[in-house]
Amino acid sequence: MRNPRILAMGILFFLCTVLLSGCWNRIELNELAITSATSIDRKGEDWVVSFQVVIPSSISSGIGITGGGAGAPVNVYSTVGKTIREANSKSFFESPRKLYFAHNRVLIVSEETARRGLNPMLDVYLRNTDARETVDVLVTPGSSRKILEQMMQIQKISGDGIREINILEAKHTSVLPEVKMYQLAMNLASDSASALLPEVYVSGKSDASSLKVFESTTLPAKIKLGRVAVLKKDRMVGWLSRKEALGVAFIRNDVKNTVLTLACPGDQANNLTVVVGPSNTEQKPSLKDGHMNVKVHIKGSAVLTQSDCASVDFYKPEVIAQMEKAIEQEILRYADSGWKAIQKLQTDAVGFADMAHRKYRKEWRTWKKDWDAVFSEIKLEVSADITITNVGLSNQPLNVNQLREGK
Repeated sequence: MRNPRILAMGILFFLCTVLLSGCWNRIELNELAITSATSIDRKGEDWVVSFQVVIPSSISSGIGITGGGAGAPVNVYSTVGKTIREANSKSFFESPRKLYFAHNRVLIVSEETARRGLNPMLDVYLRNTDARETVDVLVTPGSSRKILEQMMQIQKISGDGIREINILEAKHTSVLPEVKMYQLAMNLASDSASALLPEVYVSGKSDASSLKVFESTTLPAKIKLGRVAVLKKDRMVGWLSRKEALGVAFIRNDVKNTVLTLACPGDQANNLTVVVGPSNTEQKPSLKDGHMNVKVHIKGSAVLTQSDCASVDFYKPEVIAQMEKAIEQEILRYADSGWKAIQKLQTDAVGFADMAHRKYRKEWRTWKKDWDAVFSEIKLEVSADITITNVGLSNQPLNVNQLREGK
């Protein structure tokens, strides 16, 4: 007779394998609507949520330069609700597929929405598991849905294209930051209670929402990045120009690489261009008579990438020293412009509140009650130290006339 215990264990094992087999809650790919970008607008007290849904058949056919005979690579539609999640749920009334946000790349927020408050949006993205907290957040001055409707050159899906533009800009010019949803929430929840978001807008008199635009070598409208939106608590309070934004980036230690154009040494009529970066910013706070002041020192390297300076010898140490001084002065002008702009907006976009909390805990107990007033009285002292590491293969600009004459 068989051992009852062994028999019982065998039956239990068999039942477990039956329960573990199969996918009881599977969703087939043809049941999903893959969302590549979303946008949020306001209509009165209602929320308008727009979705850029990928059309796989059109992407596989390709729409390149000739169009390939395929339809639009994406479809854009909007839903309206008293809350963002209610608007999302209304997609089931018109979409034959369930929205799938795992591939959502960007979230475009209208300026009106940002000025009225982003707390509901942050709550949705941090509360629900189906929302991506790594999505890039951008602000547009007009309708955010219009951004989703635009076609882009080279990139078939504009949601992916916007994200790639944002990443490349932040990497190579450092004027506009790339801000993900969780970073936005962390910045607004910090002691400084502020954040910066890049602007995206449609440049052109028309739009590029039809495949007909690919019949021409130039699109009538293009998606571009512009200024920087400044947020205080959960509301947008103003814009920074590109010059001001780069100055703030230098103070915040957010500059990876950037491009500066300066007048030639001793020749104001011609220019030269250098790439600065990476740079490192050191912030040193000090306390005097109960007031906090901050010394900022920016240190980095630069490479000469173009010169129109006909009579300048870049192999001379004194010329290099003069150029380094000019670059440092230009950085100081950018930093001063950015500092004045954020002080005018009364927004600690450089994060000095976090530094004050760490450094002066006793004073922070009083400062935090009215940090705006404390921040407005901070005196900033900026210095820069730039070293030119490379001037290229020639000490003078190329002149084909001199080459032809054998000079």
